[in-house]
Amino acid sequence: MSEISKETIVVLGYGWIGQANALALSQMGYEVSYFDIVEPTYKYADMYANEYENITKLGNVLEVDSPHTWYLICVGDRVPENGIQDISLIVRASETLRNAKGGVILRSTVLPQNLDKIRFDYYLPEFLHEKKAVEECINPFYFVVGVNSSKNEPKFFSDWKGRSYKSFLGSPKQASYIKYLSNAWNATRIAFVNEFGDIMEEPNSEKNVRQIEEVLDFVLGRKNYLKYGKGYGGHCLPKDMHALFTVHQNSKNVAILKGAHLSNLAHLELQKKYSLPEWYSIWVTDDAIAGAGGSRIKALWFKFNSTPSIQSKRRRLRFITNFLQSVFPDRNLRAEAKIWNKLATKNARYYVNPKTKSGEDVNEYELRDSGLVDYEKFIKNDPIINKVFANTKNVVVAHIGCGIGRMTEFIATNFKEVHALDISSKMIEQAQKRLGGFRNITYTVTDGVSLPYKNENFDFVFSYQVMQHLPNINVLKKYMADTFRTLKKGGIAKLHLRTGRGVYKWSKFYGVSMTKEEAIKLAEEAGFKVLACEDDKPKNIWLTLQK
Repeated sequence: MSEISKETIVVLGYGWIGQANALALSQMGYEVSYFDIVEPTYKYADMYANEYENITKLGNVLEVDSPHTWYLICVGDRVPENGIQDISLIVRASETLRNAKGGVILRSTVLPQNLDKIRFDYYLPEFLHEKKAVEECINPFYFVVGVNSSKNEPKFFSDWKGRSYKSFLGSPKQASYIKYLSNAWNATRIAFVNEFGDIMEEPNSEKNVRQIEEVLDFVLGRKNYLKYGKGYGGHCLPKDMHALFTVHQNSKNVAILKGAHLSNLAHLELQKKYSLPEWYSIWVTDDAIAGAGGSRIKALWFKFNSTPSIQSKRRRLRFITNFLQSVFPDRNLRAEAKIWNKLATKNARYYVNPKTKSGEDVNEYELRDSGLVDYEKFIKNDPIINKVFANTKNVVVAHIGCGIGRMTEFIATNFKEVHALDISSKMIEQAQKRLGGFRNITYTVTDGVSLPYKNENFDFVFSYQVMQHLPNINVLKKYMADTFRTLKKGGIAKLHLRTGRGVYKWSKFYGVSMTKEEAIKLAEEAGFKVLACEDDKPKNIWLTLQK
C-alpha cells in the first residue's frame, strides 16, 4: 500500500481556505473528507465541480479516525473593533480532536501569543490569495512548518515542499510570525503607495489617476502591491494588521503597523467617493522580476525588426540565409534533448509555451490558465474527438511532448489514463513535481523518434507545439509510423505540424516544415485515414487522423 493510499485527510472548516486545501489534496491523489457545522457555499465550483464530488462530507468529526488520519483545522479567527483576536472557534475545533488517533495540523491564522491555547502537532500557516487559492495550495509559494510534536509528518508535506518556491522549518512561533510578516509587509506597501498617491492628486478623474500612476510606476515599476488603486480589504489583511499591532502595542513600538492600518482606513473612505483602479495579487518570484528587463529589450527589437523597411531588406538578403540553410548540418535527436534540457533549466514555464501574455515572466498560474484554455480549445471542444469518444473516462492517451504538464493536467483530469512523453528528462522531472498527485499519469523520457509501447496501446495520441521541432522529415516519418502502430483500431491522433517558411536551422526552435499536401501524403503513407487538415494561424497545421 502506498503512503498516499494510507493517509486520509479530514478538513475541519469548509470555507474558502478549507475548500482550497481539500480540492488541492484531492487532486494530488489523497482521500479527503470534510466536517463543518454549516452547509458550505462552493467557492470554486466553476473550475472544480467534478473534484468536489470526490470529497466526502462527514457526519461526525472522528468518523474516519485512524493513526493514518490527518486533520487540517481551517477554521477562521475573528478580530472585532477592539483588535483582540478571537480564536474561540479554532480552540473548539481542536478540542473535538482531543481523543483522535490521527495527527492535527493547524492551518488557521493565529497570533504567536495564542498558539498555546490550541492542541496541534504542526502549524502550517496558509499563504493563499482567494482567487487562486487551489492552485496556490497545490504549488505553494511559501511552505512554512512549525513543529509542535514528535509525530512523523504526513506525506503531503514533502509533496508541498517539493513544489514550493521557498520553504521554512522551525517553531510554531516562528511560523506564525512569518505569516504575519508576509501579510503586514503586503498591507504596508499597499497603504504607503495609496497614501503617496492621495497626497499628489485628488483621484477624481482618469487624468489625475493616470498622473499618479505615472509617478509611482516610474520609481516602483508597477509591481505587485505597489500599484495605486483600491485599498486592501478582503478576509485577511485588515483583521491581521489590526490584531498584530493591537497585541503588541502596550509593550512594543508598532507605529508603522498602526499607521499603515489607519492610512488604509482613510483611503477606503476616499474610495467610497471615487472609482479607483482595482487589481488582485499573485505570488511572483524574484527570477520573474529580474527577467522583466530582458522581455522589454526583446519587445523593442521585435518592434524594430517588424518595420516594412527592415522586412524589405531582409527579403532581398534571403538568398544568403537560404545558402547557409543548405550547408548547415541537420541536428540529431541527442542535440535536441540537450537543447530542451537546457531550456527546461533556464525557464521551463516560458519555453513550453512562448505565446503567453507575460512572455518570460510567466508564472505558475498563467501557465495553468493557458493549459486549460488550450485543452478546451484543441481537445474538449473538438467535434471529431467528441464524436469518436463519447466517454473519455475510458480513453487511454499518449501525450507526446508533454513538457512540464501544462496541458497534461487537464487531459488526466478528464481521461482514464495518460502516458506523458518528452525527449527532455528535465521537463519530465518538472512535470512529475507539478503533477505528482495524479495517479493516472505515467511519465516516459523518449528517444524523440519512437513510442516505447506495445502495438495498439492507445485510444488517442495528442501532440501540440512539439512535432514542428523535429529536425528532419525522416524523424517525422518514423514518429508517424510509430503513432500508427501504437494506436488501437479506430483510435484518433491529433498532431500539430509546422508549415510555411520555418525558422533557421541554427535556431533553438528549428524544425521541419511541410505543406498541407505533404502532411496528408505522409499520414496516408503511414496507413492513416485523414479526418481533418486545418490551418492553425499562418505557420502551423492540425492533422486529425484515424487508424
